[in-house]
Amino acid sequence: MQNMNNKQRYGILIIIFLIAVGTGTLWLWKGNDPYQKYKEVDDDNKLIGEVQSIVTESDEQKSFLHYPKFDQPDVDDYIEKWVQDLPKESDITYMDYESNEILDMYWNVTFHVQQLDADQNLIKTQDYNYTFHKDNGKRLSINDILRRDYGDMLKEQFQKQAEYNLTDIAKVHFTIGEDALVCYVEDKQITLPYDQFAKYMRIHGKGIAKTFTETKRTLSVDPNKKMIALTFDDGPSPYTEEFLKLFESYEANASFFMLGQNVINYPETVKHMAEGGFEICNHSWDHQSIASKDRSMIKREVFDTQDEIYRITGKEPTRIRPPYGAWNDLTQETMNDNGMKITLWNVDSEDWSNRDASVTLRRAKAGACDGAVILFHDLYPSTLEAVKQLIPYLQKEGYQLVTVSELFQYKGDLTGL
Repeated sequence: MQNMNNKQRYGILIIIFLIAVGTGTLWLWKGNDPYQKYKEVDDDNKLIGEVQSIVTESDEQKSFLHYPKFDQPDVDDYIEKWVQDLPKESDITYMDYESNEILDMYWNVTFHVQQLDADQNLIKTQDYNYTFHKDNGKRLSINDILRRDYGDMLKEQFQKQAEYNLTDIAKVHFTIGEDALVCYVEDKQITLPYDQFAKYMRIHGKGIAKTFTETKRTLSVDPNKKMIALTFDDGPSPYTEEFLKLFESYEANASFFMLGQNVINYPETVKHMAEGGFEICNHSWDHQSIASKDRSMIKREVFDTQDEIYRITGKEPTRIRPPYGAWNDLTQETMNDNGMKITLWNVDSEDWSNRDASVTLRRAKAGACDGAVILFHDLYPSTLEAVKQLIPYLQKEGYQLVTVSELFQYKGDLTGL
């Protein structure tokens, strides 16, 4: 300092003064910002994802929205669109969130949204719970994590635990925990411990499935080409493996509507179906009519079969073909309430009656058309012989052989249901 001239000293003092003034001004500005608390973020409850913020301050409306970014394009796109579309119903909208990873497979995100008036008085608060599969980015619905007759179970538990009459399953939100699934509807909440509700759980490692069969064969479908669904009831049987190998040799697909009492006798065949990308469907437990007035009987016939298929493959049918094609309003209601679709046919080969390969083949050819669902049974050698001739014939005629679900996706349900 002794070597400094006065000019240098004054310059240094001016710089110090400006820094002090600037710091003080910033402190005063932050201290006087009435919305500063909405701009700050609490990191303690954000265990995954990078915090993103959108702050909008205009005379008409102010919003302070904090949300996560995961570097998973499907998840990030979904969240960003959801944030952009979030209704801003008051003078001030404030949103914070919590996030965590659970069971090494799922991401939970809970958004807390507050609507406030111009004087920052709270008008309304609402929570939104979302769960994503971290590998494929899919936002999970209640149907992705619960199974069997979960609709009935949820209604029962909301009534029992929360004294709430649940009428719309679509309104149920949830959070996956380490030991339990927590479900919400508005301000009502129930807890489903995994060890008590295992049979209803699709959550990996928390249900009754012993294995999760990986699909090893995937066939593409051209929506612009003709297609037919060949469907088989009442199996598996000693002949079903030959049917599967036949379809694989022609790079064709099919749907199998199985009886639970037969599923337990042919677990390796059922695994083969799952690995081969065939559509696995339900046909009741022992072919009793489910056009019943007894809801518990309907549920036993259908969901006991679901359990056995799920135990073997880790996959579960979404389609049920009622024995004899018979159902009533209660059947329909029970299936609707629990996420299953009744599926019929529009061409009957009558193979069960004629047991003659030439007759079965002739009837199938006569009914073949774009959108046809042909009914067979994988129980008879005569049906196997007929299908051996039918597959190359249909492919030569320009038909793709697809599953029922694929057919309905591209052509619609032409069975008259």
